[in-house]
Amino acid sequence: MRRAAVILTAGVALAAGCVTRPVEPTTVRAAPPEPAEPDHLALAASCIDRGDEPAAVTHLSAHVKARPDAVMIRAYLAELLLKCGRPADARTQFERFTRDAAGQDGKPRTHLVHCHTRLMEIAEQGGDRYAEHLHRGIALVLLVRQWEGESRSPSPRATPELIEPTLAKAAAALRQAAEVRPTHPRPRVYLSEVYDRLGQPSAARSQAKRAVSTLPDASLTAEELDAARRLAE
Repeated sequence: MRRAAVILTAGVALAAGCVTRPVEPTTVRAAPPEPAEPDHLALAASCIDRGDEPAAVTHLSAHVKARPDAVMIRAYLAELLLKCGRPADARTQFERFTRDAAGQDGKPRTHLVHCHTRLMEIAEQGGDRYAEHLHRGIALVLLVRQWEGESRSPSPRATPELIEPTLAKAAAALRQAAEVRPTHPRPRVYLSEVYDRLGQPSAARSQAKRAVSTLPDASLTAEELDAARRLAE
């Protein structure tokens, strides 16, 4: 009877966790370290130094994919793609640059004229009349903005003798773009600015209203959309 009681007591104690068994030692292995991210800019520079531009394109593409806000690197990538005989890919990168740089100041903004000129050249070579006229017109408008310092410190080149003929060329190009694609708002947004700068408020408002009437349109940047709505009032 006493032996049965001892066995029962031991069983209860074991079930309640009062009796422990030796724990087998376990080995905890540290997680392997994360692989370091490649320095794609350094690798691209190395590729360019040895004349391997296609490999440099691969590294620059990886860099802008990881850092989409690296707008000037994107512009360099676009130039390199063009040099490598890939105009369609270059156009994609130039277009992305023009959208991202439009809301920035400094070097990205001043580089816009060059990128729109590149887009004009690519379109001309590809037979895209709309894009050719559109980007020629936008580049000329942006050039005038630079000359006028965008209401800050006017450039010595900001004279009526230079500005007015440049705006007239911009208007001609933008009208041609609007004729090719009458329902696209972007040429009319810049036409409205051209007419406004030339002191023709009625024509400016008319073009802005026609642009606004086609909204929403994903081709417009936030800056272009604000300009169209302001001039349409």
